[in-house]
Amino acid sequence: MTDIINRISRVLWDITKFLGLIVAVAILVSMLFGSNVPFFGGVLDNTQIIMETLGSEGLGLIIAIIIILSVWNSRSN
Repeated sequence: MTDIINRISRVLWDITKFLGLIVAVAILVSMLFGSNVPFFGGVLDNTQIIMETLGSEGLGLIIAIIIILSVWNSRSN
């Protein structure tokens, strides 16, 4: 049973990493070619809306969470 859970966890982690790469590429393409690019065009606009909604306090919280998780992951390896 533990083996099945580990496999599912690994697959979900790989999917998450892949989707993170797609978002990064979409933001890059949107920055380089503007918002008229099919599929990738609206990603930068949506990201800007999220950042404006969070404001400086929310952005600081996200940065703090990223730092804490990176330290935690480096210690567990």
